[in-house]
Amino acid sequence: MSRLSITTSRKAFAVLFYASCLLTKSWVCHADTAESITSIHLESLYYRVFPRRTHEEAAVIEWGHSAIISALDVSVAHFGPQTSQAALFEVETMPILASPINGVMFAENKEGPVIRALDNAEDVEGNVVVMTNAGNSLSGVQMAQIAQKSGAAALVVVNMNEKHPDDIYRLVGDDTTIDIPVVMMSYNSATVFTSATVTPDMNPEDIVNHGMPERIRLYAGGDRPFFEDVVASEPPVYLIHNLLTAEECEALIQKAAPLVQPVGNEEDPLQLLQSPADYVNSHRAFLWQGLWQTAGAKAIEERIEQATGFPPGHLTDFVVDRIDPSTYWKLHYDKLDAAAGGLPMATITIFLTETEGNGASIVYPNAKGGPVKIQPQQGLAVIHHNVNERHQFESKAIHALMQSSETIYVARKYVLSEPISKARRVALPLFAILAGGRLPGFFTSIYKLFAEQFGHETGGMYFDKLCVFVPVLIILLVVQVIGEKVVQSFRSSSETKSPASEEKSRSTRRSKTEKNE
Repeated sequence: MSRLSITTSRKAFAVLFYASCLLTKSWVCHADTAESITSIHLESLYYRVFPRRTHEEAAVIEWGHSAIISALDVSVAHFGPQTSQAALFEVETMPILASPINGVMFAENKEGPVIRALDNAEDVEGNVVVMTNAGNSLSGVQMAQIAQKSGAAALVVVNMNEKHPDDIYRLVGDDTTIDIPVVMMSYNSATVFTSATVTPDMNPEDIVNHGMPERIRLYAGGDRPFFEDVVASEPPVYLIHNLLTAEECEALIQKAAPLVQPVGNEEDPLQLLQSPADYVNSHRAFLWQGLWQTAGAKAIEERIEQATGFPPGHLTDFVVDRIDPSTYWKLHYDKLDAAAGGLPMATITIFLTETEGNGASIVYPNAKGGPVKIQPQQGLAVIHHNVNERHQFESKAIHALMQSSETIYVARKYVLSEPISKARRVALPLFAILAGGRLPGFFTSIYKLFAEQFGHETGGMYFDKLCVFVPVLIILLVVQVIGEKVVQSFRSSSETKSPASEEKSRSTRRSKTEKNE
């Protein structure tokens, strides 16, 4: 099984959203229009701080067989067995829907819900019981007590928050008598969970066990990626913990460290540097790989595709920034040169290192619901969309990176609306690799010349053709030269004979003549 095998509606949404944007091509780019929020002093804002989820609470519900395995991210409650207690936490059994589904039951002459066994306790016994928090009439501890009285092996609580359908959190409470695992599942994950065995042509009466899997396994997430919702919309922002391992982060740093250079004042559209003034005192390297990527880089790209649904052919190579104590990013929108894709569909930012304090945080001051701050954590990916569900420019995606207290590294990939051209996937990475990792500056000069002469889109197209044509021409010339050398060598060897070979030839002819006589 792959390191990441998480089934969520977020991936399906990304695929559908991406496809619809490609079909309509109707978004409007107003990235040059700054909002009034740019004049606000970022340090004075009151932020909602993320990440809030921790590795200790990350768990997985998995089902399927070796060929097809599906898994959902769940959050472990503060009470009951924890992920560190593997022997007590892991459960493998059948899921059963609670009756009543939210566990709320009443008794005569008693006010409020009562804590007793569920109506279908016989079915629940020894299995994982699934309940919802609809109505919020019961606390997490009370629901766990009901599940335990019903003989359940574990409790799954579905968070019925339709406004934030991917949101999950740790149920709080204190009850040392709870000895069964208790986890929370998001609303969207529950939709996937209750359609696991349902096919499009299935009649309702043929659906077994409410569409849930026949058997599931609950276990600790370990170092597997897991999600955290930040902002549902305006702009959509979410986190993927553990998207990169510590080893992968260190490998990217080692590759980028000798290549980083000051951003300077000049734009470099080929290496995705627009508005350099927004990146104060930043040092940057563009890690050209394209189709020449290593096995490790390919594994990262596949993991990103599995987690987000974004196709690899639309992902740029990594842009790595070294963030020093004097570095910060001004409030800005992510935008690229028109030939490179213009407004990227989404931006994936990954912290390769983390800080002890609050420095180098990414902030979204105009996010719906109030300003958001995301603090660095190694391997943590921050994904935000630059276009909204109407396929238009997302004005609230304006963001910044706060000044750091120490040196860290940050990597980014942009998700483009069009597949990256062969020139930028094959030719330019090859030139950069042959030049030691950096793309020679004259390529940017040629590109800018084409852009000035023919416009960004047409000039970019001509530049791409040139990048492909020149290597092919060079290869053909080299082949021709080698061929001519080989032919000339054969001709020389056949026309030029040594004196010894000539004497031998004459001797052979004399012998034949004497024999004939």
